[in-house]
Amino acid sequence: MPVAPAGLPRLPLGAWTALIWSIGAFSTLRAYSGLPGMPSGLPAPPSWCWVLAAVAVVTGLGATTQVSRRPLATLHLMVVSAVVLVLAVGTEGIANHPDQVLSLFLLAADVVLARIVVTRPPWVWGVALVSVLAAMPVSAVLRAVFRQPGKSGETGLHFDWTVWMAIAVLPAVVAGLLGYSIRQTREYARRISEQAAEQAVVAERLRISRELHDHVAHSVGVIALQAGAAARVMDSQPDQAREALRAIETTSRETLSGLRRMLGGLRQAEEAPLRPAPGLADVERLVGTATAAGVVVDLTVSGERRALPADVELSAYRIIQEALTNVLRHAHAETCRISVEYSASVLAIEVVDDGQGGELADGGFGLTGLRERVALVNGTITAGTRRGGGFQVTARLPVGT
Repeated sequence: MPVAPAGLPRLPLGAWTALIWSIGAFSTLRAYSGLPGMPSGLPAPPSWCWVLAAVAVVTGLGATTQVSRRPLATLHLMVVSAVVLVLAVGTEGIANHPDQVLSLFLLAADVVLARIVVTRPPWVWGVALVSVLAAMPVSAVLRAVFRQPGKSGETGLHFDWTVWMAIAVLPAVVAGLLGYSIRQTREYARRISEQAAEQAVVAERLRISRELHDHVAHSVGVIALQAGAAARVMDSQPDQAREALRAIETTSRETLSGLRRMLGGLRQAEEAPLRPAPGLADVERLVGTATAAGVVVDLTVSGERRALPADVELSAYRIIQEALTNVLRHAHAETCRISVEYSASVLAIEVVDDGQGGELADGGFGLTGLRERVALVNGTITAGTRRGGGFQVTARLPVGT
């Protein structure tokens, strides 16, 4: 809860509680302090009253140091010490207004009550509230028992319910409502923080899933195609078989190296070496890999080629990579045409093959990942079988003006 209202010095909660309690103690003891303008001619209380008053003051002030750690115990000690102090001084020393002086102590107790409502379970609230509300009735009963005069100067039990409502009940209710409001605000902030953390975890899992799929699926597609080609020409064309096996080795090593970097980054993010994310400048390497695997790829780039935001570059690269993976693994295509068009506000990508069509890799997980990537940059993507045969992927990614 706030340590101080706006415009007041920022003191710890215990300091504010101790300050208010000290003012109440001073108001109770001032009649016997000898200060100018204070009542005079009052009979000096017995020595044991001074001892009792001193113990009450020290106990009450000492309790305020435990507001943050043990607020309920602090509240009980403050209330008991206040009642004992008022009784020890006597009503004569406080101008026959014990309830009004007691109200200062209850104000300090209300601050602790608000703290309890903020930080403790609901059942503790009731225990603390009973202690605050019982202070004035118990004080009135004890004054009657010890035959101390009330406001009218007469002994006996005198208790004003109206004063009790104004001095004890209403401030305690206000303190409780204030504490409950702060508690609700903190609970709401905690839930928002937990939801943000959960969303961050989900987003990171999706990002890792997309990276693994996009990085591995393309390489596995190339390896599978090269292995099949090597098996077919192993006996008749051993030179081509060796070339295919070398391509498999190279692709496998690159994939293994990429996986190690990715896993290293996940295990030791601060120590992992940083490398630029792939972008449109790396598309030609993808084209070379697909061409080596036996697919004729035609890459066309139109418009003013320029650097784009990193997330757009990465999304464009992954779209082309996933489309080529589909060509290599599923489409049985012989040719593939890639078109990249730069405009002032949009990057348009189109990948068309002459294969058998079908879903993007792994039962649609590739297309799902691409849709997620494109959605992150507020773009659009469509993919499906063409009417004349083959498969087509079209994406439009906004790049600003």
